[in-house]
Parts: sequence; C-alpha cells; structure tokens
Amino acid sequence: MSLFKPVQVTCPVCGTPTSFDMVHSVNADRRPDLRAQILDRTFQMIPCPGCGEKYRVEPEFTLMNMAKGEFLAVWPSTELLHWVDAERRSKAAFDSAYGPGAPKAAAEIGRELHPRVAFGWEAAREKLLGRDLDIDDHTLELAKIALLRTQDDLPIGPGNALRLMAVDDEQNLVFGVFPTGAPAPEEELRVPRALLDEIDAEPDWAVLREQLSAGMFVDMLRLIVEPTPATAAAA
Repeated sequence: MSLFKPVQVTCPVCGTPTSFDMVHSVNADRRPDLRAQILDRTFQMIPCPGCGEKYRVEPEFTLMNMAKGEFLAVWPSTELLHWVDAERRSKAAFDSAYGPGAPKAAAEIGRELHPRVAFGWEAAREKLLGRDLDIDDHTLELAKIALLRTQDDLPIGPGNALRLMAVDDEQNLVFGVFPTGAPAPEEELRVPRALLDEIDAEPDWAVLREQLSAGMFVDMLRLIVEPTPATAAAA
C-alpha cells in the first residue's frame, strides 16, 4: 500500500499556504504509475492556488518495488550532510522489516532487494532510472569519479551533485549538475556509455568500488562529503 499524510505547505513564490497529501511510502508494485511520475518529475508536484506556480517540497519517503528489487529510502537533499545518520536509520528500518530479524517470509523478500539511500528528488530518480537501464549504481558512481578526474572544474560537493538524466540515441550517458534542491541542471555533460564497461574491466577501480559498497548510500558523495551529526531530535 502507498501511504500519504496531509500536511500544510507554503508556496515558495507567493507564500500561499495550502493543504497537500505528502507521500510517506510508495508501493511501486501496486502503483507503478507513482514510480513513473518520479521518473518524469511530476510526482508530488503542487499547484499553488494563489499564483498558479507548481513546486515540490523536499521528499522524505520509502519506495518498495519487489519486481525490480528496489528498496529506496529517500531523504531531503538538505540532509546530505547528515548522510551517516540517515543511512543508519534507513538500515535499521530495512533490517527491521526485511532483514535477518524479520519474519521468515519478509526476510526472504529482503534477500532479493537492493536497499539504497538517496537525498533529493533527482537522486531518487537516478536510482530508478539506473535500474530501468540495467546500470549498476556502483559502476555509475565510479564513472562520475572518472569524469571528475578529467574535468576537475566541475563544482561537485555538498552544494552540487552530478546526476544521470538519460541515455541518448548515440548511447551517451547524459549527466546534469544539480545544485541542492534545484529542479533543473546548471550544466549538462555527455560521455559514452562504453565507459561503464571499461570501468568494470579495470581492476584498479576495486578499492573505490569497495568503499562505495560500504552501506546503503551508494553515491560518490559518500567519499567526498564530510558528514556532520544530526540533531538530537532526528537521531
């Protein structure tokens, strides 16, 4: 079952308050339309009754899709600096529901899932897109690192993230540089998809791949963003 909770939100343009059903969890097996809306960037889009502008508030929900082996804990992009705490809490929730301590049937389901943590709408979209394109997310993150090594002027860090947006007709990976919480990229880059195969065939990437595999937050940002403790209320 997909769950929503009523909240009051405020338009960032004109300040008009409105009631909205904010997502709490998505069961994409039963509601594939909601997963599709995440991919086309229309999910949880709020039309302002005052000025007519559309906007999205930062996400905080879980997505489950047994058919594709997905368990995704989505956090606000503003929580990236607390990624260690968010990853810990997400793992605890996953282990309780689908880990070794869960009921046998649930634990069997959990063994088929790939639990992940994402921060912000574009990071969540990237995880789903990667599954649809049959791209291993560890290799994808290594490709981003390879790209940064050749273009060291890219402003990637706590305030900006490199996200896969598409694979074009020429089989190029299309990346965008997204400022925190931004709905559109400031810059786009294209690299041949064949780079993924080159990375998979190169043993020198093994150490970084192992570091990326250390938890549910499979993202190059775990290697470059120094985490800070969450507040006591969020811990």
